[in-house]
Amino acid sequence: MAKWYKIPLSFRITEREYRANINGINIVFGAVLGFVLAGAEGLPPHDFAGLLFISAFVVVMILYLGSTEYTLFYALATAASIVFLPFLLEVAGVTRTEVPQLQPTLGIWAIMIVLAELTREKANDA
Repeated sequence: MAKWYKIPLSFRITEREYRANINGINIVFGAVLGFVLAGAEGLPPHDFAGLLFISAFVVVMILYLGSTEYTLFYALATAASIVFLPFLLEVAGVTRTEVPQLQPTLGIWAIMIVLAELTREKANDA
């Protein structure tokens, strides 16, 4: 029977609530990332392509955080890639980077996914 009239007794979220949370976070930050990258429209094509490649790489790792068994590995790899984003862009050959909000956007996105993961009620937790 539905529990629409009850108040949750813990901060743990069900699997359905978790999926809704992850979907909402991804929609919001996907839009924000689009807005942030719009600031890079003046970059030369090579630099813009490098920026897109590295951004996509980090976004995929962020998405892995809510989907993998290897949460610690991907959390550390994601954090490192965000911290070292300027270096990764340099390695990719991006000579001009004019996207100052990219690191904070990716960082907050990753933190939100990790928080959702930490409050998730898993089947073996019961």
